[in-house]
Amino acid sequence: MFDELKIVLEVIALVMAISVLFVSYKGYSETKRPVFARLSLAFISLSVNFILLFFADVLVIFGFTVFYGYLQIGASFFEMMGFFFLAFSHMVKASQEKKFAGLSLFIFNPAAAFEALSIFFISYATLETMISYHMNRSKIVLTTALGLMSFGVQSVLSWIAEFVSNPMFYQIFSLIFQIIGIIAFSLPIWIYYRGAKS
Repeated sequence: MFDELKIVLEVIALVMAISVLFVSYKGYSETKRPVFARLSLAFISLSVNFILLFFADVLVIFGFTVFYGYLQIGASFFEMMGFFFLAFSHMVKASQEKKFAGLSLFIFNPAAAFEALSIFFISYATLETMISYHMNRSKIVLTTALGLMSFGVQSVLSWIAEFVSNPMFYQIFSLIFQIIGIIAFSLPIWIYYRGAKS
């Protein structure tokens, strides 16, 4: 039952990530703004992450566990890249405003390493977004911050899942928080896209 639920959540997350990718790419093709290019790369990477997770879980259901570990590492890598591009936009903004924040984390295995880097990137982006919200009290910035916080919780749950004997509970809630993050993050992208067009 949990395997099937996890696959359903992965498909939902994939559809939503592709939807946000479509808006981001459309924004870039119409405005040529670099922020849309970075967001497109972020959601391409997150989409590949969900595709690899989906295939890994389908293979397990059919008894093909040989490639499961490799697909999990690949998914973690693409998730990390997606979060890197999300955070990179904030890093560009931060360097322009002369702000800096950083965290350091210990890493233990390849999948956990990618998850730890995801936590680093998302923590940085969340901190910068909360500073921005504190300065201008924008509801759009707050929505972005909530989305990033959801991604952060998701990354922590995914990281914990690498070290427990039965990770299904963490993986399911990780996907739920990732879906919440995509929903929250898609709203500001859509608003920004509409504003950039006009």
